[in-house]
Amino acid sequence: MVEQLHYGDVPVPYTVAWSGEEGGAHLAVCPHVHRLAISQPVARGEGKPVFGKPHMQRQREVIADDRCDLCGKSLRNRTKVSLSHARPRANGATGLNVLQVEPLLHKECAAVSVRHCPSLKRDIREGTLAIRQVTRHRTQFAMMSPEYVEQQTGTAAKAVGHAKVELLAWRERDLAWLTSEVSHG
Repeated sequence: MVEQLHYGDVPVPYTVAWSGEEGGAHLAVCPHVHRLAISQPVARGEGKPVFGKPHMQRQREVIADDRCDLCGKSLRNRTKVSLSHARPRANGATGLNVLQVEPLLHKECAAVSVRHCPSLKRDIREGTLAIRQVTRHRTQFAMMSPEYVEQQTGTAAKAVGHAKVELLAWRERDLAWLTSEVSHG
């Protein structure tokens, strides 16, 4: 069971990196991708949360295992929400899709996120945040060049970086829908 951590009264997304995890980027086989990947120390909850900076392994974990960005629990059989700036593009394998690095959330977790996150509040005010109810998606992993991997880890090798969610089917929603009575369906 994943414990929801808080910083003061603010719930900390499961994927957020903590100051106790900074430094030490290295290559290791990622258990969620089963390939060589850029990794970092794991010490969730140690130090202070570094909001806006995802932890490499946890970001891949929640996307690969179809889990919620905020609480880290399964998205299976639940309303899935995307909060992203990504826009539909025609470069997906199946046509017009959205490709994003932000993991999906449960509807109620997305509502909590927009209540607490200053950057999401700003994006909503500016009209740059897309709120989507996701009905079909799949996972992709970014393969990073040896040059990039060497900059991050000191070792030149092709390796997995972050995971991406490719939205295949969704409904555009608004803040009123997101913050309305939530359902678990």
